[in-house]
Amino acid sequence: MNSPFANIFLAIQQRIAEQVTAITFIDQDLGQLRPGLTTPSVSWPCVLIDFEEFKFSALSENAQLSEGIISLKLGFTTTTSSEEATPLTYRQNAIAFYDIEWNLHKALQGWSPGDDYGYLERVHACTEQREDAIRLRNISYSIAFEDYSTANTETLVAATIAPQLQFLSA
Repeated sequence: MNSPFANIFLAIQQRIAEQVTAITFIDQDLGQLRPGLTTPSVSWPCVLIDFEEFKFSALSENAQLSEGIISLKLGFTTTTSSEEATPLTYRQNAIAFYDIEWNLHKALQGWSPGDDYGYLERVHACTEQREDAIRLRNISYSIAFEDYSTANTETLVAATIAPQLQFLSA
């Protein structure tokens, strides 16, 4: 793949699959968890990945510094209550998503998706309030990388000067 975004996505997808085995579905965020869907096309727990708020600034002729946010939607279905009167085993099951989120963070914080990219740094996390039985955590990581894909690739070649010819006079 040539696109930095494609390569970063695939690397993050692989990292999560290898490091956080409790997550069973990892994909692009294409709106699979938008409110109002009766049957989201995911399995639980899931992570949906998107690239948001990328800004670009000049480094040199046609090269750019790219800085932005990678958004992860971590989704769960709620099956039991965490209410104080609920037996402890059920409460622990109801809040198991905290451990999965923590393991996801440990897998990504300070990790780089490749030699050409910076390191992920968590910058934000919040819960999306919903009216259905889905618990959705939005977690954002910042990343930066340099893009030389459109940089001037002309190379200057040193001119060679032919030796002067000497003319002999008769």
